[in-house]
Amino acid sequence: MAKEEYNKQIATTAYQRIFGDLDTTAVDDYISKDFIQHNPTIADGPDGIKALVQMLASQGIPKQKITFKHIVAENDIVFLHSRYEMAGKEWRFIDIYRVKDDKLTEHWDAMMPMPEERANNNPMF
Repeated sequence: MAKEEYNKQIATTAYQRIFGDLDTTAVDDYISKDFIQHNPTIADGPDGIKALVQMLASQGIPKQKITFKHIVAENDIVFLHSRYEMAGKEWRFIDIYRVKDDKLTEHWDAMMPMPEERANNNPMF
């Protein structure tokens, strides 16, 4: 399997287990100890991700199957474009991960809820 394909598999499996299944034990399996987080609302390291997952679960976010609409990898970077449900709303996420030694080591993201009113009829994906 090509390295990019392998990295896609790591990123999607980690994302599903951590954010879809809300499984904090998956953080230890897939997040590096020196994980760098570029989202300013989440702390660096595995503990930052665990705290986020615990917060999502405490707010009643359901376990769910993540729908990945686009998955792109180049060298050690994987881009995920996905659908997620939070607080009764449908959200769109773009997550970018750096993969090193079979672990996610760095993360950037952008997210938006589906708007109530749309200026066009174009699909979000």
